[in-house]
Amino acid sequence: MTLHTFVHRTRQSLLALTGILTAIAFTSSAHAGFFIPKNTTMAMVTLSPDEQNYELAYGFDRRISGSLGVTRVKEGGSDAAWRNVVMAQVAYLVKRQSMNDGIFNTYVWAGPMAERLEGEGKTRAGLQTGVWVDFETRWVYTRVKAHTFQSRDWRRNEVVAQAMLAPYAADYEDIASWGGLQVKRVSGERTELTPFVRFFQRDWWIDAGISVDRTHRNNFFVNLIKTF
Repeated sequence: MTLHTFVHRTRQSLLALTGILTAIAFTSSAHAGFFIPKNTTMAMVTLSPDEQNYELAYGFDRRISGSLGVTRVKEGGSDAAWRNVVMAQVAYLVKRQSMNDGIFNTYVWAGPMAERLEGEGKTRAGLQTGVWVDFETRWVYTRVKAHTFQSRDWRRNEVVAQAMLAPYAADYEDIASWGGLQVKRVSGERTELTPFVRFFQRDWWIDAGISVDRTHRNNFFVNLIKTF
């Protein structure tokens, strides 16, 4: 074997190994964010007393994914009517930077929407946009997300910050667990605190927690995600 052939084969082997390790790191990360591998589908359901989200997303390539979703929100108390929002969006991975112990990601997304308040006959078209920044290791996960919904007569701004710690560093085949706190600020003066736990393994995860704000106490929520 010549030196040139040896160097070439070694380089190819290192590239292949790097690809495998990167795929494992992404698959076993604390939160997939908008990273949906190419040709992979993700289904998500989030349920709480005043908000419901249903989403089906697909990864077109390593940077771009698209999704269809329905969001239902109550604004103004438990007796308020549901506002139904149907939307489509495209998400783009702006930056992914691998560090010694973790990964830093920045995503943006945008798409059309249609919203209607139950009990009213009018459906209004609009636009929803957002940005998502996260950093994760096997021990720590942090995320900040800003999301805006805008139609002619309605606007909703959401800012979410999360911080989680893992009690142990899970291997690829293990069920990983996390515990943390979420702070969510919605249009107006509503700030919501949510202690929660997360369990995940390769192609699924579950979030569950209790949300508290000025007008609500002990609001249970659950978030279920499955990729296939």
